[in-house]
Amino acid sequence: MTFLDRLEKRFGHLAVPNVVLVLIVAQVFMYGMILIGRVDYASLLLMPTKVLNGEWWRLLSFVIAPPGVPVSPFGVIFLAFFWYLFWMMSGALESAWGVFKFNIYLLSGIIFSIAGSFIGSLLAPGAGISISPEFLYMSVFFGFATIHPNFEFVLFFILPVKVKWLALILGGLTLVSFLFAPSMGYRFAILGPVLNYVLFFRGAFVQNFKSRQRRAKFDTERKKRDSEALHTCDACGASDRSHPEREFRYRTIDGEAKCLCSVCREQLD
Repeated sequence: MTFLDRLEKRFGHLAVPNVVLVLIVAQVFMYGMILIGRVDYASLLLMPTKVLNGEWWRLLSFVIAPPGVPVSPFGVIFLAFFWYLFWMMSGALESAWGVFKFNIYLLSGIIFSIAGSFIGSLLAPGAGISISPEFLYMSVFFGFATIHPNFEFVLFFILPVKVKWLALILGGLTLVSFLFAPSMGYRFAILGPVLNYVLFFRGAFVQNFKSRQRRAKFDTERKKRDSEALHTCDACGASDRSHPEREFRYRTIDGEAKCLCSVCREQLD
């Protein structure tokens, strides 16, 4: 029984089904409050320096902040489509893992994001690090792409692209951001939001690596067997690969089984 299984056995009744739908509804509400001027978008983001100055609500409000504040009709349609994809991919993960494990996946992402931002701020005090809710979408997207790598998105309603390629592009951009970050503090802030994905899928990564190693070893051995001769004449050294036109037979000579090609058999006969 794994650690998660033990946790689920003890706390599984506390899991919230379809929790992402709750988050989306909260984000839609906050989006409306921002549009009418009742809430400032910047006040929702996680900024460790602000939290330490008493704005403790940022520890939770950054989760229900909308991913953006578009004001054009096209922007609103894009935001609605964005929320739909988030809900669809989250539902797929929840169906594959179960409610409790998916809740832990999101919760660990939130905790790691908070920890990464605070560690980053300690290492780079003047950086002004802030965390927006995009980390939720990114971790869910990576998880969905790992479980359903061949699912296709139609970009611009024209170009079908498998989700695994989009995940590789996003992963590459994240890696570049990490490597070329201006300070170690920024690197911790970037690493935190994706650490839950690494922890949850590390077993799958190791298993996939071992599977590839076994497949490569099997292919090497198969190619070696295919390249070796099945029959080699003990008299002249010809083989079924060097002389495929000859027939090879075994004959007992002085109590030992000897392989002889058709030419050598004629000479002996």
